[in-house]
Amino acid sequence: MLTRDDARYIRSEFMPLRELCASRDRDFDRVRARIEEGQLPAPAYLLPEVGPMVPVDYFELPVGDEFVRRYGGAELEEDLAGFMEGTYFVCLRRATPENIVRKGELVEELRGLLAEPRPQEPPWQSRLRQSVDELDKLERPFSPHYDRERFGRPPTRDELIEAPRRLYPDLWGRAA
Repeated sequence: MLTRDDARYIRSEFMPLRELCASRDRDFDRVRARIEEGQLPAPAYLLPEVGPMVPVDYFELPVGDEFVRRYGGAELEEDLAGFMEGTYFVCLRRATPENIVRKGELVEELRGLLAEPRPQEPPWQSRLRQSVDELDKLERPFSPHYDRERFGRPPTRDELIEAPRRLYPDLWGRAA
């Protein structure tokens, strides 16, 4: 269930599809039909009083063959499905094929680094800090409650950005 804080966050990060269509001279009903037909990605959120919410760059993102052409990862079907379901809009500031792939690489790398911590080793410290900071630049903050409930687990931001910064604050120049 969406809280007021969730709705506030969504409004700050996304735009109503109807408004975006109007600003880009697109027919809202036709865009909705294309979403329902699976030709365009689903919105990230649905606010009861506003309707579908999408990122501002929604119409600039590659779909169909262009997504496939630009994709350079190993999980094309899975990542394309997540993109078309609107899931990557929730977690990425820009849901491009390149950023989807890079997020997957960083998630894998960070989970590996955190599974075998070596906080006294400068190369490990550097790699952890660089990867956390890079993932932080790619990922959105996530809604305060809704996203943490609907996915049934903490978002990668909590697991791989906030947790390492809390566990190893000295790597970012802060004391615990």
